[in-house]
Amino acid sequence: MAEATYVAKYTLGGSGDNVIPDGYIRTVEKVWIDSYTIAFTNTNTTIDIAKVPENKKITSIVAYIYSTAAQTSGTVSIGFSTDANVDSFLAPVTLTHNKTVTTINLWGGVVSQQNLTTAAMDGVLAGFQLVTAGTQATISIKLNNWTMTTGTVKTVVRYT
Repeated sequence: MAEATYVAKYTLGGSGDNVIPDGYIRTVEKVWIDSYTIAFTNTNTTIDIAKVPENKKITSIVAYIYSTAAQTSGTVSIGFSTDANVDSFLAPVTLTHNKTVTTINLWGGVVSQQNLTTAAMDGVLAGFQLVTAGTQATISIKLNNWTMTTGTVKTVVRYT
């Protein structure tokens, strides 16, 4: 029978060369739930959505964007606040739809009500998770060229 990497290490005792890093098995998932009330007409806004401690594994990010207007050419990206383009998790994706709700489910994709937009998320993951480095990682969402003056951004960030 084949065993995944950490199952094999656990079977061999989990010590010496078989040490399993913290946060990969028998771990408690932590969740950062937050929201932001939109009250702007700025065409380029970055919103901090979570602060994750050092050496944590980010397993998923979900964002719901409720806006007062349909989107004609707005872009959204998600990444660390220290990224030049806030795009470590989701490179900028242009959304064009006549809906007022956009749902982003990483590592699943970007859904604008019935419209599915694919986004380049490859190359940023170590497996399906990304391990944070440094003293603390602030995760942000960037909205660019969104046509709204009010709305809400609700987010859920999960990590171990």
